[in-house]
Amino acid sequence: MSNVITLRNTGGFTRMDNELYEALIRADLSGRELRVALAIHRLTVGFNVEEARIAASVIAEMSGIARENVSRIIGDLIRQRVLYRSGSSRAPIGISPSREWKIDVKSDTLDKAPKSTQSVKNDTSKVLKLTHNKDSKDIPVPSELVDAERQPQQPELIDQPVRQESKVASCPHQAIVDLYHETLPELPRVALLNKTRQQHLQARWRESDVHRDLDFWRDYFAMVKTSKFLMGNIPGRNGNRPFRASFDWLIAPSNFVKVVEGNYA
Repeated sequence: MSNVITLRNTGGFTRMDNELYEALIRADLSGRELRVALAIHRLTVGFNVEEARIAASVIAEMSGIARENVSRIIGDLIRQRVLYRSGSSRAPIGISPSREWKIDVKSDTLDKAPKSTQSVKNDTSKVLKLTHNKDSKDIPVPSELVDAERQPQQPELIDQPVRQESKVASCPHQAIVDLYHETLPELPRVALLNKTRQQHLQARWRESDVHRDLDFWRDYFAMVKTSKFLMGNIPGRNGNRPFRASFDWLIAPSNFVKVVEGNYA
């Protein structure tokens, strides 16, 4: 019996270049990165075009990934040169030639350390059991052993895991600022981490489980770097200076949402 199914009377199919197909198989992409890349391929090459304007909400519906995460993943794929944009965040997007890809090296080392187990140790070797009251008159018994006999022995717990109450970790303000300086040296530096900036960072940190991860902030700043508008590389109108994002602008509530969803100019 043949495993090859003839394509007849189907709802259509998408052709894929063999080199691209094999490159996607070899690429060390995460599951969500691969799903987004395939969705963009479907909406470009699948419609016989090299690039197209694609809303994050469309990719979110196709891939089953939250819209705000789609925008972040697109920025990450652009940084790794798997995707490209022909301009600002709303410009057409397409798949780059596989020879240009610069995919991050991901660790596949598994933590094989054995989990600690709870064991119970009873040590009654020092407890002298008195089997008869008459014997106690003839045999001198140390007082510490008599006390041990009177009180029940408590089991000693070894490697007992410490239970901690679950709570939101405090925001690593300085670590986020360091990532900003490392990723975006072209933008204005943060000279003073004042109370207002700390409050804004803390608010963004607590808004979502996704935000409580330094990898998210690294990707967030990397996505900013791909925007000519935010980096000040688009000339201003009427001879004005071009706009250039600052740290305060990037962590402000409304601007933060715009960048994450790719809705900035």
